[in-house]
Amino acid sequence: MNITFTGKIPQTIAPKYTDSTAKNNTVAVLGSSRTTDDIMDYMELCSRATKSLVQADRNIVHGCGNAGIMGSAYSAAHNNGKPEQNLAIIMEPMYGDEDLDNCVPITTSSSEADRIEKFQQVADNFLIFPGGPSTLQETSTLIAKNYYGNPEGRKNIVLVGKEFFKGIQDQYQKMYDANLIICPPEKLFTIVDSEDEILQHMGK
Repeated sequence: MNITFTGKIPQTIAPKYTDSTAKNNTVAVLGSSRTTDDIMDYMELCSRATKSLVQADRNIVHGCGNAGIMGSAYSAAHNNGKPEQNLAIIMEPMYGDEDLDNCVPITTSSSEADRIEKFQQVADNFLIFPGGPSTLQETSTLIAKNYYGNPEGRKNIVLVGKEFFKGIQDQYQKMYDANLIICPPEKLFTIVDSEDEILQHMGK
C-alpha cells in the first residue's frame, strides 16, 4: 500500500507524534544522504536493522533522501512496515531527492539545526550511521543536549560504526579524563557495530 502525497506538508507537528508513548516508540535514523562504496556495508546494516525495527512495530523517522543511509532507512521502512511507520521531516527548500509518496511527511524544517530540534520532538531513540559534516553536526548537537539536559530526559543515542566514530569516543574520553565533563561518555552515547547490538540498545 502506497501513500499518495497531496502536496500539503504540515508546518507544525501533530501531537500524536510528540506524546511520550509515540516518542519512545520512534527511532530517528541519521547518516549520509550520499551512496559511496565505502559505506555500502553500513547501508546494508541500516536496511536490516530498520526492517527488524518496523517489524517490531517501531516507527522510523528520517530526512526522506533516496540515497545513502537515508535511502536505506526509507526503503526498508516502506517495504517492510505499515505506511504510517515511515515518517519524514522535510527540508525546505527541498534537495530534490525526496520520495514523498511513500512516507508520511510530518513537518518541514528550514535548517539543519531546526531539523535536529524537530527530530528530538518526535523521537527518544537515535541511530546515527556514518555521514558527512551534517551528520557530525547532528551527532555533536545531540550528545551535547544529552550532557547539558536533564539526565532523566536523555535521548538514547546509538552511533553505528566503532571505527568511524572512534574519534568522538576518544575525544569525549579525553574531556572526561581532564574533568571537563562530569559524566563518562557511555552515559551520553553508545557505539556499536552489529544489528544485534542495535536491536539490543533499541530495546528489541
